[in-house]
Amino acid sequence: MNRSYGEQKFDENQMQEIVEHYDTDRELCISKAYLDGGAIRPAGRLQRAALNQICEGEATVSRYAIWANTIRDNIILAEKEMANENRSEARRLLFRAANSLSAFSEIQSHFDALKNE
Repeated sequence: MNRSYGEQKFDENQMQEIVEHYDTDRELCISKAYLDGGAIRPAGRLQRAALNQICEGEATVSRYAIWANTIRDNIILAEKEMANENRSEARRLLFRAANSLSAFSEIQSHFDALKNE
């Protein structure tokens, strides 16, 4: 299925290229699709994205993408803390990222038509 967004089309081949580009465990690959993020608490960004989804707002996709960048940036900062041998701060940042991913999964379960049949 092709989706058209204005003049731009996104297809399965482009999706596959993106997935293959980021499918590595050898290095961090940083997306430049959305520059927002930062190693702040991701809960607020997740909440705004989910509220936008509940209200069927137009910014849902971009809000989730920015939230994802926030998760990424927390993980990058955790890696830097590990390199500085600050294990407790690294662990805190990793837990924060993992817990936000869990919250996302739980929120999405309420939108899953197959689960809620």
